[in-house]
Amino acid sequence: MTAGDVEVVRGSLNSRKAVMFDGTDDELQIDAQTVGLQGLADTTGSFSIWILPDNITGTYGLWSHGANAAAATTNLLLEQVAGKIRLFGRIQATAGFDIITTNNVLTTKRVWTHVAVVHNGTRPTIYINGLAVAMTDTVFTDLTAWWSVFVDLDEGRIGCKTINNIESEFFIGSISDVKTWTRDLSAAEVLEDYKGNTLTNDATDLYSHWAWDEVLTDAGVGNDTASAVAHAYLCGWASEWARLIELNALVADHFENLSYDSAGEMTTLILKAA
Repeated sequence: MTAGDVEVVRGSLNSRKAVMFDGTDDELQIDAQTVGLQGLADTTGSFSIWILPDNITGTYGLWSHGANAAAATTNLLLEQVAGKIRLFGRIQATAGFDIITTNNVLTTKRVWTHVAVVHNGTRPTIYINGLAVAMTDTVFTDLTAWWSVFVDLDEGRIGCKTINNIESEFFIGSISDVKTWTRDLSAAEVLEDYKGNTLTNDATDLYSHWAWDEVLTDAGVGNDTASAVAHAYLCGWASEWARLIELNALVADHFENLSYDSAGEMTTLILKAA
């Protein structure tokens, strides 16, 4: 394409409003959420996140809570490990649980994937795209562990791992629509969240919700606004199509629902040459 050309791309873009991470040192700090949830000391809860990974061969932190004190080794971590999803919880020097999805690859490079975790007071369950998946408990010292026992936690991150005030495992790609509930969702509710529907008790039980509709503000009852670090930024609409052609973000911000003779009405991106 040259300046002045216009290319119309027809088809589903599967786009979401998101924050983009470069995999080097980008992160969102959510310390207020960590402190708030630790203070509630709930024994049940739920969490969901949409991820669009640029790489699925490495290990990347998605949602992480740690302790700032150098002597503390307590942490709660959700991460992507070679396409699998791992949930890890450690209380001081003792691992409470280390759970990983059994199937080889559950996340796909440059495809939006919905990941959810539900702790019902007995154990955590991992969901992918609205459905519970097979899990392997590699450590199960205390599967009941949740916020009521993670007493040292005081720092939170989206897009990396944090422990003892040291960040690592920086995510590369886009993250969208991060939510935390103070209760355990039912399987039907997880599926409704995956479909993008509001749940019945969200007005009281949705503690955090970062929709990233042009702002980093938390729309949940916790009202914990995230803080971007390094080059993490609100990229508007992050689409699978844009990532597949190696773009750093969605090039165009103009969408229209156009009617096509052969395919009916479809979302259309109009891309201008630079």
